[in-house]
Amino acid sequence: MSIQTIYTEQNNCQDCYKCIRHCPVKAIKIEDHRASVVQELCIYCGKCVDICPAGAKKVRDDLSAARYLVDEHQVVLSLAPSYLAEFQDYGKNQLIQALYKLGFKQVSETAIGAEMVSHATNQWLSRQEPGTWFSSCCPAVVQYICKYQPRHAHRLAPVGSPMQAHAQYIKSHHPSQTKVIFAGPCIAKKQEAEHIAREVDLALTFDELRSWLEEEGLSAEFLGEAQTTSQEISTEQAARGAYYPVEGGMIATMNRNAGITDTSFMSFTGIQNIRQILEHSSEQQEEKIFIELMACEGGCINGPIMSTSHSLATRRWRTLQETQKRPDTTRYNEYLGSQINFADAIKPFSRSKHSEQEIREALKTVGKVSEKDELNCGGCGYESCRQFALAMLEGKAEQQMCVSYMRRVAQNKATVLLQKMPYGVVLVDEHMRIIESNENFARLLGPEAEKLYQMKPGMEGANLSKLTSFHKLFANALEQGLEEVDKDLPLDDKLLHLSIFSIHKHKIVCGIVHQLNEEHLAKDQLINRLQEVIRDNLSTAQKASFLLGENASRTETKLNTIIDSFNQDLKRNG
Repeated sequence: MSIQTIYTEQNNCQDCYKCIRHCPVKAIKIEDHRASVVQELCIYCGKCVDICPAGAKKVRDDLSAARYLVDEHQVVLSLAPSYLAEFQDYGKNQLIQALYKLGFKQVSETAIGAEMVSHATNQWLSRQEPGTWFSSCCPAVVQYICKYQPRHAHRLAPVGSPMQAHAQYIKSHHPSQTKVIFAGPCIAKKQEAEHIAREVDLALTFDELRSWLEEEGLSAEFLGEAQTTSQEISTEQAARGAYYPVEGGMIATMNRNAGITDTSFMSFTGIQNIRQILEHSSEQQEEKIFIELMACEGGCINGPIMSTSHSLATRRWRTLQETQKRPDTTRYNEYLGSQINFADAIKPFSRSKHSEQEIREALKTVGKVSEKDELNCGGCGYESCRQFALAMLEGKAEQQMCVSYMRRVAQNKATVLLQKMPYGVVLVDEHMRIIESNENFARLLGPEAEKLYQMKPGMEGANLSKLTSFHKLFANALEQGLEEVDKDLPLDDKLLHLSIFSIHKHKIVCGIVHQLNEEHLAKDQLINRLQEVIRDNLSTAQKASFLLGENASRTETKLNTIIDSFNQDLKRNG
């Protein structure tokens, strides 16, 4: 079984759901708190690879296969035109010299195939009726339309990509045993080379190509000012086809010298924009419109494997400047490929249908019993609670992904723990207002406090100064930021022991009160129970702290501080 084009290094996955949040088609499955790419749903746009903060999303490394091909065969490198923006650190002819030293028989621009594609698309478009038609050069866009917008698949130009056209051209002009390796900024090209563009023997990313150069000691820094004069990039260099990697580049190439007057041309980039266009595109159209579509915002020069050392503006400027130096024409007006029916090659994704009742039941499992409970906070990575519920029904999501639900579970556990403790516990803020307390605390204070607790469990917001005679100890601990205070206090006919310790200096303190002559649960047993709860809730608290802020981690802080205080108390009392 071959490695997927995009896969996850499970040990590096941090369970942050950022890949889900940024994946335009939600082709991510969470299982055992780890994210994996669902191959049949993926459009290979590379967003998850680009966005993963831990670098857990990986692109399959095909360098070993590339080395084998170069060692055993005559290989021509088809170099994507965005190399003009990517390899700016190399001087004139440096890159070409280095690529020949890797063992390639010839280095040729994929932009040659781009000019062929423009010519073939112009011819096809001239025969079409009024309507909206789409480019098929971007493999990620083709994947998206065929899988998620299949009703528009017939509107795709049935023309191969520049990579495919160029490979066909190379093999028609070289011996039959010649192999073709493509290199570019696009992850989807790997998938295209495997399943659609069979003329391409292997597709590499610019990352892989740069790694290969560095491993062979052919980096720009090592080469210095070395140049090559005996070998050029190709005996047949492309002209305006080099515009292709910038937004609108295909249209600029198609319009030039084409003489098309009955068609309006537009260009859009980014899957979100493309989705909106397709969802509102009408079948009935009086005018003929051709739309160039590219998955990466700004075009291929902003592909997922492009270097980030230069801004998008710099990359675009560099590409345009270098291309404008070339002849103002297209040189390759032949197309060797046959028409492609992309709908036959890429099957649509068939979503399971779930009833409203099933969705409601799934929502209930994460505490969403009514619409007002659906916060749509996006913490799980999905845009709404309903989308998350559907993902759970499809086996792509887990309950624990709902941060608001897990936060509530953690807080409920802490509340239950506090209520079961044999001690009185109270948390107080800098204004001497109670944040939370348990029933034992109210009972130790007397009937008035018990009555207040029955009316408002937890006594949240109550003024501690009006409830106790020892409130000044809390005020002093808050004012001075004391780490810990221990004191025995007489109260009516009882002798109490009060421990006050700081949770957030000058902001929040916790008080633990117990009657010295009272039988109660052994402290070491209580500590063990507290530690067990903390172990269960640690990952939840950390995740909630990251996504929802300080309040969500308060439970963990409270419990840990209580345990530390108990341990110190045990040491003092033997």
